[in-house]
Amino acid sequence: MALEQDEHLSDVHYNLGNALYLIENVDEAIVHYQAAIKLNSKKPESFYNLGNALCVKAEYDAAIKAYNTAIELDPKNAPAYYNLGNALYMQNKFEDSIQSYLNALELNNKSAECHFNLASAYNDLADFTNAAKSY
Repeated sequence: MALEQDEHLSDVHYNLGNALYLIENVDEAIVHYQAAIKLNSKKPESFYNLGNALCVKAEYDAAIKAYNTAIELDPKNAPAYYNLGNALYMQNKFEDSIQSYLNALELNNKSAECHFNLASAYNDLADFTNAAKSY
């Protein structure tokens, strides 16, 4: 196994994290994403995937931090803005989630899911005019 050959390979940890995530071994995936980040803190995909895994565990504060770092490293990362919005939404931080969804849509206006979630956040704030415009 590559990890036994060279434990300093960030990409190996990242890829192993992805494989573990796909087979729903989220706890181990998190460990490997964190190891990848420790070895290479400049790869936005590692932070993004860590955020996804943390959301599965409902660890939204940590996920938000991971998504924000992914966005810092790659400001054009529409999926990171979208998932940041989802994590904020799960914490009932509707205004913040709206801003994240708007940022995602600015980069990729064709995401039906993002439009729907934006409308849902407006709806939860009883802003039915903007909700209707977003659907």
